[in-house]
Amino acid sequence: MSFSSDIKEMLCKTPYECPGCRLSELAGFFACAGKNDDDEIRFSTTNKALEERIIKSLMQELGIVPQKVGTRLVICDKDYKKLYDEISGDVTIYECCKIAYLRGAFLGGGSVNAPDKKYHMELGVKTQRDADKLSEILKEFDFRPKETIRKDKYVIYIKESSQIAELLGYISDGRAGLEFLSIQIEKELISNVQRQANCDSANLDKLAKASSKHINAIKKIKSARKWSSLPDVLREIGELRLKHPDLSLEELGKRTSQGIGKSGVNHRLNRIVEYAETLGKD
Repeated sequence: MSFSSDIKEMLCKTPYECPGCRLSELAGFFACAGKNDDDEIRFSTTNKALEERIIKSLMQELGIVPQKVGTRLVICDKDYKKLYDEISGDVTIYECCKIAYLRGAFLGGGSVNAPDKKYHMELGVKTQRDADKLSEILKEFDFRPKETIRKDKYVIYIKESSQIAELLGYISDGRAGLEFLSIQIEKELISNVQRQANCDSANLDKLAKASSKHINAIKKIKSARKWSSLPDVLREIGELRLKHPDLSLEELGKRTSQGIGKSGVNHRLNRIVEYAETLGKD
């Protein structure tokens, strides 16, 4: 099951806040999923929980029982007129009803990517009028929707992760938003661990290259029998580097008799390398 389907399953369990919310949700649903022609409205869905929620709302709110025609559910004749008159009116007077309308629109024509992928949420409607209404409601709640046309549909979409999580929280009882956030947090944790691992790997490569350079210089000086001519502090750090090729500069500094810092260690090792370069090639 897709992430969108999981979210719709959650939304189908969301209670209505007022008597008008059920009708508002139906209006939003049919704006996206209802096909209206020849004096009938029809819809189909493979989501059993969604089908049951819509049928229950139609029966309880309007006394309408859709006819089953193959995989479609059809509302026609006098029931069509009753439904059309009701959902064509202003059903989004109250704030909770506006949220219910958005929930119905998502149930009918919405989708959202799982947050472990790219962030994208959209609502597809049939007319510019429906698109304008959706955008207007979203903006009332401080969302920043964008609009495009794809084939024969007007698509309202949001790409900001924080806005997607907030909207999912609005249209559910909070659970859908939390589900989105938990996956998003998991994604970011994995990403941070991977970045840290990459950083650690790069640092280890850098350390290995520097250590190899130091050791080669020390061996070159010893081969030339010039090691004993170096100052004590340089020979001390050189012997430590030979003994501990995998230690960082900070850790080497702690092992010196004076307990010097990173810059001091780096300076002494660089002096060894510079001296080795004056000896010429073997």
